[in-house]
Amino acid sequence: MIYQSNNPVLNCELKFAKNDKGEFEGYGSTFNGVDGRGDTILKGTYEESISRIMPKMFVNHMHKDVPIGDWLVAEEDSTGLFLAGKIDLNHKDGPTVYSAMKRKAMEGLSIGAPMSSVVFEKNKDGGRTISKMNLVETSIVTFPMDANSQIMTVKQSEIEDLKSLKDFELFLRDSGVFSKSTATAYVSQIMKLKRSDSVVDDEIAELKARIIRENTQRLIDAINK
Repeated sequence: MIYQSNNPVLNCELKFAKNDKGEFEGYGSTFNGVDGRGDTILKGTYEESISRIMPKMFVNHMHKDVPIGDWLVAEEDSTGLFLAGKIDLNHKDGPTVYSAMKRKAMEGLSIGAPMSSVVFEKNKDGGRTISKMNLVETSIVTFPMDANSQIMTVKQSEIEDLKSLKDFELFLRDSGVFSKSTATAYVSQIMKLKRSDSVVDDEIAELKARIIRENTQRLIDAINK
């Protein structure tokens, strides 16, 4: 499963080189704010990862596609994760994506990291404070927090690791099935039903199984497009 956090174009501070060769720079992530997931990313989160390997550049986290370009610089500063990259204008979608970025039709940048690599502490409000992750890619995105760009596989072991309904709520939110507010309301209703004995453990198990089926089908549908 992939963790994603989006940085809208107005926060990216995107700048384009005057040579018009597809070169640009901006922030893939900013520190100490609260993103659309309710998460806060701390300075130092990417330090170890970017010292080892440069992230890949995709569009809308479509990992099955050929990368749209290359990140040439990735470094942390006091603001966030600074990136400088170059769109491959020989890529079939290169000129279109570059043009869309310059006219702000592409809405920002979005980081991608394996969920298993994310080190965090849970906050009282349900969000998280993140201190480390293995950054594998940073995408140019059309709509920040667009559910269609959040196709992920769900491993059986990840489902079995859920020990409470709060864990289940966070899993639903992070899997892209529901937004944060919808996931909270969804699990709240399950808790009400469980307290009234209307929902038994077998039904909770079936609910977990349905989440696996739905996410797997979404992945298949994306591949078949």
